[in-house]
Amino acid sequence: MKLRYLPVFFFCFILFAAGNAKAKDVVLKALVVNPSKTKTQSALLKAYLPREAKPADVEEMGDLKIDYDIEKALYYVYKMFELEPGQSEKREITINDIWIIPEEKINALNSSALDYVKILRDSGFYDSAVVMQREIEEKSRQILLKQQEALDAQPQTHIAVYRENMKGVEEINNMLVKMEKESGKVKAAAGAGGGGSSVPLEKISVKASWWLILGVIFFLGLISLVFFVVWHRQVGESVSGGEETAAPASGENAPVEENKQEKE
Repeated sequence: MKLRYLPVFFFCFILFAAGNAKAKDVVLKALVVNPSKTKTQSALLKAYLPREAKPADVEEMGDLKIDYDIEKALYYVYKMFELEPGQSEKREITINDIWIIPEEKINALNSSALDYVKILRDSGFYDSAVVMQREIEEKSRQILLKQQEALDAQPQTHIAVYRENMKGVEEINNMLVKMEKESGKVKAAAGAGGGGSSVPLEKISVKASWWLILGVIFFLGLISLVFFVVWHRQVGESVSGGEETAAPASGENAPVEENKQEKE
């Protein structure tokens, strides 16, 4: 008798169709059938687990074994059966409901966003941080709402909502990374200010910067004016001093000319 693997008939149809057997459990059903009416055949029951499920999450799988498919990057359960003509075998796999995002985790993300906003209060990134914090708060609210609504839904819907919510969590984490980076800059600037100064360089506003520039220009102008006045006075004193020195010289030449006239 030639061995052949029979397909797992209706498996894709009834996967997740069984709802929760008890609180926080997801039940998967698999079925294998020998379609022949005359031959006994070998059949392989093989059922892939959802991509989030690991062996430790499987609570009950009966006499099935578990293995890993490298190409699909998925775990699967399996067993070889000898089936009489028209015979079928079915198995149930009970998995702990890992498709729940803890409310504590969502609350922690919100708390982190609020903490970053406080750190960035007087920085140039503050307005952006406030927008991100409000967006994080709204995304968190939507995640918890959708999750609550999907608790009593069919397992396939429950898992689909979880995957959608995880995308939202990833977006929240990306925003928190930006806020954390800017907060790090503020803390580094505060530490570099010496003595734990609470006013980092980023806290200088654009308006204050312009006033500082104008103040420097005014100060330079005042210094230039002082130097000009001092220089002008020195030039004036030099000119007047030269004139006083020249007067005695003309007086000394006068007697010489008078002596010349007497001799004549």
